[in-house]
Amino acid sequence: MMSTALKIGTAGVPIPAIRRGPRVVRVALAGCGTVGGELVRLLHQGADEIRARHGLRFELVRVLVAHGERPRPGELDRALLTTDVDTFLATDADIVVEAIGGLDPALRIARATLAAGRRLVTANKALVAAHGPELAEMALRHRGRLDFESAVMGGVPVIRALREPLSLTGIRSIRGILNGTTNYILSRLEDGWTFPAALAEAQARGFAEADPSRDLSGEDAADKVRILAWLAFGADPERLEVRRRGLGDRAERLAHAAGALGGVARLVAEAARLPEGVVVSVEPVLVGAASELGRTRDEENAVVIESEWNGRVRLSGPGAGGAPTASALLGDMVRSAVCHRAPADGGTPSIPDRRPHAWAIAVERGQLPEAALRATLDRVDVEVHRIARGKGVSVMRTQPTPWPRIGLAVRALEGQGLAPAVLRVGE
Repeated sequence: MMSTALKIGTAGVPIPAIRRGPRVVRVALAGCGTVGGELVRLLHQGADEIRARHGLRFELVRVLVAHGERPRPGELDRALLTTDVDTFLATDADIVVEAIGGLDPALRIARATLAAGRRLVTANKALVAAHGPELAEMALRHRGRLDFESAVMGGVPVIRALREPLSLTGIRSIRGILNGTTNYILSRLEDGWTFPAALAEAQARGFAEADPSRDLSGEDAADKVRILAWLAFGADPERLEVRRRGLGDRAERLAHAAGALGGVARLVAEAARLPEGVVVSVEPVLVGAASELGRTRDEENAVVIESEWNGRVRLSGPGAGGAPTASALLGDMVRSAVCHRAPADGGTPSIPDRRPHAWAIAVERGQLPEAALRATLDRVDVEVHRIARGKGVSVMRTQPTPWPRIGLAVRALEGQGLAPAVLRVGE
C-alpha cells in the first residue's frame, strides 16, 4: 500500500514512497482432476482477494497430468501441462501442491519436494496415513513444510485444530463422520430411496467417484481417522490396527435396522486413547436422529473431539466434492510460513478394541423364527436385549458385548444361510 507521506532526502528533495506489489509464489500442481481443476479456478477467480488480503500472487508454473489431451479448466494455460514426473520435479517452484491421490507417483513427488526444502501441500489422505511421520521428519530436517488440511474433512479445519488450539488439551477421543459419500447415501436411504438410486445421485452430484469402493468399504474414512489419531495421540498411522466395516452391499438393511430401533445409521470413525493404548474403528453405528452425528446429513462431515481440559468440541462442514477440498488446499497455500512440528512416530501403541458395546444385528425378516435367532446368539454367549421389526428386517439388539464375540455371532448366523448386517449402538 502506498504511504500518503513523503520521505525527505539528504538534499531536502521529497522522495516518493514505494508501492510494494504482491509477493509472487510459484506453484507446481500435481493433478488437475476434480480437486486440482477446482483449485485452478479458485486461483483465477480469487486472485484479487488473495492479493488484497494476503499480499500474494500465486503463479502456476507447471501442472502434472496423466492424460495431456483431456479437457481442462478454461483458466489453465495448456502450455504448462506435462505428463512427465521428472519434468515436473525439475520445475523451479516455491510450493508443490499434490492432488493426484494414491501413492504412485505421489510419494516420489512428496519426498523430492521436501528433500529440496520446499513446501508441500497435499490432499492425499492415503499418502499421509501411510507415510505421514516420515514426511513430517523430512520437512523438519530439510527446513521444508508439510501441510495436509484438505486430506481430512475437506474444508473443515480439523487438522489445524489438532495441531494448534487443541493439541495440549488432553484429547481423549475423536469420533465423527469423515466420509461425505456414505453419509449422503445413508441420508437418502432414510428418505426411502434404494441404494442404487442413492449411489447414482451421489455420483451425479460429484460426491462419489465412478468407483466408490474405497468410500463404501470404509477405507477412505480409515485413512482419515489414522491421520487424526496420529495428530491427537502420536500413534504411527501406518501401524494402527483399525477395525473397519463399511456399508458393503447391506446399506439398505443397516438403514432399516436403525429405523426399527428408533435411530439412524451413520458410518462413524473413532479413535480413543485407553490406558493400554489407542483403539481405532470405522463402522456403521446406530445413533439418535437428533444427536450430533444423527443430524449430520447429506455430504456433510462432522467430528466430535473430547478432551480433558477443553471438554467437547464439534466441527462440521461439507466433506465431499472438489470445491471444499480445493478451498482447503488454497487455505494451506496462503497460511503463515511458520512451520508446525508434527507428532513423532509411534508415540502411543495401537491395540484391538475389546470394549463392550451394545449392537444391532439385522437379518432378513422371516428367514428364521425369532426363537431360533435368539438360540443362535445364545450359543456364542451373546445376550439379546430385544428384537424389533423394521422394513423387511428383524433386528436383534444385544446387551453390551465385545466385538470378537459379535464376530462369532455373525459367523454363526452366516452358517445358517443368513446375511447379517451389524450396527454398533452409539449415542
